[in-house]
Amino acid sequence: MNQPSDHTSDTFFNGRISIKQPPDGYRFSIDAVILGNLAAVHPDDKVLDLGCGCGVIPMILHYRNPGIRQVFGVEIQAELAAIARFNAAENHMNNQIRILHQDIKTVVPEDTGGTMDAVVCNPPHFARDSGRINPDSQRAVARHEIAVTLADVTAAAARMLAAAGRFTVIYPCERMVDLVSAMRSAGIEPKRLRMIHPRPGVEAKRVLAVGIKGKHPGIKIDPPLFIRNDPDHYSEELEAMFAP
Repeated sequence: MNQPSDHTSDTFFNGRISIKQPPDGYRFSIDAVILGNLAAVHPDDKVLDLGCGCGVIPMILHYRNPGIRQVFGVEIQAELAAIARFNAAENHMNNQIRILHQDIKTVVPEDTGGTMDAVVCNPPHFARDSGRINPDSQRAVARHEIAVTLADVTAAAARMLAAAGRFTVIYPCERMVDLVSAMRSAGIEPKRLRMIHPRPGVEAKRVLAVGIKGKHPGIKIDPPLFIRNDPDHYSEELEAMFAP
């Protein structure tokens, strides 16, 4: 497989994995790192990432959880799906990671050899009619609900999950009510919430939510996650997410 031309390379875990991504199009954020490290996955799980981009979350999941049976990634944008396949192959994970170039609205269990034990997603954060849409098409699709809505994401997760399967998602706090409502409407009961703060003393900007398909109501709020201790230093928990 040919290396994508003019793409940048980022390394994780002291160089143990390397990830190519476009220099100007969609590039993953710290949300992907957090989700890859904190997703509710167990050994021997089959896991699906809805909207996998360059494949960073599947690779972190596989590295952090070597007992996972298989990780699937679904990506609607052809260039990003190709980069994700390249990244998996270059990191010798192509036997454990399978990338589907597909619209998540069409993915069904038959595409992945059955239902999933866990689904993860870092979906577009903004409604289509909210704010300025980025002129770069990759970034626009990743950030705004152009190709997929929140309801599409939760419906796909519910469709792909086995009974009692786990769904983990990161979303803006200002849309947390929308997220909880969409999960419950899809039959995924929100069970845990963890607020993500830029640093202590600053209001939370993101929420990490875990839901379980078909479970009874009842939710717990976990201790907060701080990205930085101060403007210049990651918190100890974030530093550990980059460590081998």
